[in-house]
Amino acid sequence: MNELEARLQQWRAVQAWLAWQQRQASQAISALEAELAAAPSHRPGPPRHPAPRRSAPAPVPVSVPDWKVESIRTGHGPKPLNVHVGDCTMGGGKAISRDEARRLITEGVEPCPFCSPENALGMTG
Repeated sequence: MNELEARLQQWRAVQAWLAWQQRQASQAISALEAELAAAPSHRPGPPRHPAPRRSAPAPVPVSVPDWKVESIRTGHGPKPLNVHVGDCTMGGGKAISRDEARRLITEGVEPCPFCSPENALGMTG
């Protein structure tokens, strides 16, 4: 048997299987239609009294730090990269105190250009 005959045989097997599937689906549909027709009070559409919906559980409150520092890894350990206001979405980091945020900015750590923690700390001008 050459390659073309083998492919033809495979496709005929697929066709036979699909025909079997079609017969199975038709039988299931016919049985359900007969069952539905025999039901005493068939009303199309949604049920009269739908099941009550369950509300989603309340989200767990997450505490947002007032200030955070974003760091990068170096060969000598973490190095502070940016200071952020606690709810800034532009950078992650660990929570720090107000005094620590002020100290880092005065030592040259860049404040985030989006949340401007130096303004919130009163360090402008």
